[in-house]
This record gives sequence, C-alpha cells and structure tokens, in this order.
Amino acid sequence: MSPVAVDRNLLVLEAARLYYEHNLNQAQIATKLEVSRPGVSRLLQEARDNGIVKIQIVDPSASGTRLESALREQYSLKHVVVVPSDPNESVIKSRLGSALINLLDTMLIENTTLGVSWGSTLQAATEHLKPRSIDNMTVVQLNGGVSKAELDTHASEIARRMGDNYLAIPYLLPLPAIVDTPELKQAITSDRHIAKTLKLAREADIAAFTIGAFGSKSVLVQADYFEEAEVQELIDQGAVADICSRLIKADGSICSPELDDRTIGIELNELQAKPNSIAVAGGAEKAMAVKAGLAGGYFHSLITDEDVAVTLLGED
Repeated sequence: MSPVAVDRNLLVLEAARLYYEHNLNQAQIATKLEVSRPGVSRLLQEARDNGIVKIQIVDPSASGTRLESALREQYSLKHVVVVPSDPNESVIKSRLGSALINLLDTMLIENTTLGVSWGSTLQAATEHLKPRSIDNMTVVQLNGGVSKAELDTHASEIARRMGDNYLAIPYLLPLPAIVDTPELKQAITSDRHIAKTLKLAREADIAAFTIGAFGSKSVLVQADYFEEAEVQELIDQGAVADICSRLIKADGSICSPELDDRTIGIELNELQAKPNSIAVAGGAEKAMAVKAGLAGGYFHSLITDEDVAVTLLGED
C-alpha cells in the first residue's frame, strides 16, 4: 500500500472517530483536519463504504411490543411496558422510571390522588418528570420509609418532587416502614394526621410502587429493619418479595402475618382492589419477585425490562 493510501486511511479513520465517537460536527472536523466540509462528508461516506463504520439500528419496540402483548394476554394486565435490558442497573432504573412517568402522564387528570411508594427506581423516575399543572391533584406516600440505618430511601423526597412537578398537594409518612410491636403501630397510626394520610393512600386513584426481591441485599434489610437471623428465618418461611414493605411468598400470600401487623402503610388487599395499580421492577433478579406479585394480583399494570418479561413468559 502506498504512503498516500495509508495517509488517506488514517484520515478516514480520524474523521470517523471525531464524528461518531467525539460528536464533532462536520464543520468542526473540517477545521481540525484542515480539509473542506464536502471533503469531510466524502471521508465519512468512505468510512461507511469500507466497513470502518458499521451502523446498526436496534428497535427496542420490536421486541417490546411482542413481549408487552404476550404479558397482557397471559396475566390479564391492563397496561404493560417493556424496556430494553442493560447490564448497568442504573440504566435499567432510568428506563423504567421514564416509562412510568410517560404512563402516568396519560392517566393523570384533575381531582386525581396518586399514591407512590419509595426506592431507587421511583427516585430515578423523578428525574424524568415533565412540569405540568393538574387541578386538585394530590400525591400521597403509600408506606413508611424512614430508615433505621444511614440508607436514604428518598421516601418523602419522591412524593414531594411529584407534588411539586404537578403543582399537587403532597402528603407524607415520615415514619419507619416497620415498627417493633403492633401496639406501637396502633399508637402511631391513631394520630389524626397520620390517619388522614393513610386514608388518602387507601383511597388513591392510582398507586405506583416497586417490587423488591427479598434477601440480604433487599432495601428493607439494608435499611436495618431485620437482623441477619431474621432475614434467614423469613427466607425459610418463603419470603421472596416485598411490595410496599410487605413480604410475600411465591404464591403471593403474606409471608409473616405477625410482621405484617407491624408494617405501616397501605395493605396488599387495598392495592389489589385498585383498578390503577402500577408495579415497576426490572433486572433479571426481580423476575421471581414480580411473578409473586402477579400471583397475588396486587397490580394491574406492569413496567419491566426484557429479561424479566422473557422469564415471566417462560421463554429462553
């Protein structure tokens, strides 16, 4: 290969990298490489023709639409959104959060009460809020979220940011999710302000919440609600998931009635009765937890990712 050809190939490669990897426009590349703008266009075309640049278009909706239809039919769901999977957990959470906000924006109307739980996925959802004013709207926290550890559950922040975005009134539950005794729970929930918030949660028109896979890495465990021995005991009893801080087995039944009696927030049968209950959960490790929630009938709309969807459908 002649020196001129080698120099030309290097020029083509440099133009392609500046355009596709560094996001420079053609005018900037022309200045940098000291060629004309039409010359840059020819270099980029040459990069594609010679296979230096290969453009692949991936349409997530092609897979998503099929999976969504299959999930709706198999589990009798009202709404299903399936986002692309990703090895990066924060990317999945951002996609799930964005999908939740998009769905909510099609459902929210005046005089609506929106109930929200907490967790990193709903926290990610607040990053995708689009400012909008909805008359007489209320946002209410569905369950307590004050951690016993240093972990920030973002519980009050999520409800507050939702309220600010829609110019709605937020009602918060600045309380632990689980307390030590049923008597203590009774004393706390007897307070008229707390009782009012819980009543709003029960009556919420729409409920949006996450589903956690229960285990040593569970948010409830990281929030220091359980000792290590308690975690293993609950797993032995069949706990596979938590919804609004309430633990359930694979068949959707409550894992520990005694623990449930100490949990502050909306009850699962109240979620079950809501026509607009939306579960948001993704990542392959959440598949069993989501399936448990489906078995209990605790939600009628699901936002998840392709990995979970494929598992739920029993596909490879």
